[in-house]
Amino acid sequence: MRTKQNHSTLIPNRAWLILTVMVTIILASCTSGTESLQVETPEVTETVSPARLSSPTPTPDVTPTQETPVHLKVQADDLAGIVVRFVHPWMGPMAEALEAAATQFSLSNEWDIWVEVEAPGSDSALLESLQTDIDSGDVPGLIATYPYLLETLDGQLFSVNLTDYFYDPEWGVGAEALGDIPPVYLEQFTSGGHLVALPVAPQATVLFYNQTWGEELGFASPPTDERDFRKQNCEAVFANNEDRDEDNDGMGGWVINFDPDVLASWYYSFGGELPITGVPEFNTEAGQTAFGYLKSVSDQGCFWIGRRPEPNFYFANRYALTFAGTLDQIPTQMSWMAEAENEDVWTVMGFPGMAGETMLIDGPGLMLTADAPENQMAAWLFARYLLTPEVQADLVRSGFSLPVRQSSMALLVGFATDYPQWAQAASMIEDAHAVPISEGWGIGQWVLQDAFYRLLQSETDQLPMILQELDDMIFELEGMGP
Repeated sequence: MRTKQNHSTLIPNRAWLILTVMVTIILASCTSGTESLQVETPEVTETVSPARLSSPTPTPDVTPTQETPVHLKVQADDLAGIVVRFVHPWMGPMAEALEAAATQFSLSNEWDIWVEVEAPGSDSALLESLQTDIDSGDVPGLIATYPYLLETLDGQLFSVNLTDYFYDPEWGVGAEALGDIPPVYLEQFTSGGHLVALPVAPQATVLFYNQTWGEELGFASPPTDERDFRKQNCEAVFANNEDRDEDNDGMGGWVINFDPDVLASWYYSFGGELPITGVPEFNTEAGQTAFGYLKSVSDQGCFWIGRRPEPNFYFANRYALTFAGTLDQIPTQMSWMAEAENEDVWTVMGFPGMAGETMLIDGPGLMLTADAPENQMAAWLFARYLLTPEVQADLVRSGFSLPVRQSSMALLVGFATDYPQWAQAASMIEDAHAVPISEGWGIGQWVLQDAFYRLLQSETDQLPMILQELDDMIFELEGMGP
């Protein structure tokens, strides 16, 4: 899971914000060394710069090459003894599940390929590790990361277009898998006919909702649109203000979350769209409506900012009817409910807006680095293995991700029963949207966070100006990229 922090300081002027964002990007990447080392790119392999891609297609319209490319004419015997280094950012049970998958693949694959797994522990640590590998001339064959993060490496690392691998009749994922992967997972990593990465452990951003408390407040079901969402959260605030507990006064509604994926979710729920590989814009009709709505309900006192960095305590103690988070927070929330001795029934839902209930999915993709055809093929075969239904089910159990393969659901019946909140999110995947992978979003998400905080401190009539400055700054900062 990508780690994000709530914003707690107001940026006073444009120049300081530009400096702050650039410093944030530099610190997040934690790159070391400035000497450029060109990774050797075989002539037979098509490579793509992960953040400089053409405009996205509305569906995962990736077309395989009609004639078998040279880099796919690898003989099985040529793969024997190849060691694939796989680097990813996860920690805890997810990292353990990936290590177990690598071991199983290494011991059982027919080509005698061995996989070594490295887990630096975070996105920034992964980038620092990659920079060290580039400087030493020893780049991993397979990387799990956000494509826009590789832009910080200043063109020193090249990824491979996976389209031909994906569709190849001999080495590809196969006809069964092609109809088994929901389109949204491929859309996130597809642009201009290029499949730049494979989905592996998609995560969803959702709203957590206390169903029992909602019913006590007089609502038979979770809110289905923005008006009902306002009404239910306001009723929760009114109820807390009128009880005998002074500690919960002013609380009860949605705990405001500055996470960029949360803000993007609200934007989508009001009809906004963010290009997968272009520069995002927020000074639109949808942007003014969405962020105007959040500002209005906040001013009304029905949305509020918590002092704790995580909202789980508030939700477990009925200080919040709703909060925004990701599916991997489900076990944490269950623990908080048990600690508070709270037996309320709770669920998850999408973000209710004028465009309907919206759920965004996000997560690192599996990217092959440019190398000799045999090494690329070995890395591809392990990446393909991670998409098998059995491995996907293991990853879901470990990290509360969503399965890339729909057929994995048959292996997750018990898991869905134990965690009905996760099952609810999984049922919404057909209507989900993907978070962008562009450099514009990689930079713009943090500017969006600052702009929203500024909006909450400003008068409502400042909204158009703030959104225009937001768009201008994203464009300016994106232009500063390599």
